Amino acid sequence: MEAEFGVGAAMAVAAVPGAPAPAPVTAAPAAVTAPAPRSPLARAFDGALVAVGATADPGERVAAFVDLVRRYQEPGRHYHTLRHVAETTAAFHLLIAADRAEAAEVRLPVCLLAVHFHDVVYDSRARDNEQRSAELAAGVLTRLGCQAEAIADVCRLVEATAGHRAVSADEAFVNDADLRVLARPAPAYDRYVRRVRLEYAWVGGDTWASGRGAILRHLLDGEIYATSWARRHWEPAARANLNRELSALSLT
Repeated sequence: MEAEFGVGAAMAVAAVPGAPAPAPVTAAPAAVTAPAPRSPLARAFDGALVAVGATADPGERVAAFVDLVRRYQEPGRHYHTLRHVAETTAAFHLLIAADRAEAAEVRLPVCLLAVHFHDVVYDSRARDNEQRSAELAAGVLTRLGCQAEAIADVCRLVEATAGHRAVSADEAFVNDADLRVLARPAPAYDRYVRRVRLEYAWVGGDTWASGRGAILRHLLDGEIYATSWARRHWEPAARANLNRELSALSLT
């Protein structure tokens, strides 16, 4: 998500003059080792595929997960890794369990697939990561024989993480899960910021401070979270973290 984890369009426009255009995203080298297909994330991914009607055999579904993992292990990723997918998945389950009435009409398998795919394409120099992630998700899910309606919903949810402005209940739950890190205790939040900064190591300090500051102010302009539970339990800590980081940026 460009508007939260980096500086998105503002940073891309302010890129260093003469910097080379980003290379097209390709599959990561085969030398990268993926976790065992029976990992909790692999089981969650496979279960979600089956729930939305995937007709592919188990081997094809495992191969799709392995390719997903390899993409999240691409060089240059420090925050947008498989760990982020796991943490977002855990946050999503917490939100669903905390407010079952609000989540009553949310299709859990569709949301879980969106969480798995939402940062599968990540290039800190690009401004269309969510769109490209949605396109990749559509291709994979189509090849696996998933239901057309479910594919469309996964793509919509992935694209909604670009700005975190939810217009439906499922978008609210996925977006809030993605934003969980903002409400972490200060040391964990600071680690997140350092990892994002590493992903933007190509950006100069003044440009980073300007672009990141604009994003922090945008997040603070209105409610950060869309679900009732997250607004009650995460909003205060998130606002404190964002204001603290914004103050630190103004001193650099």
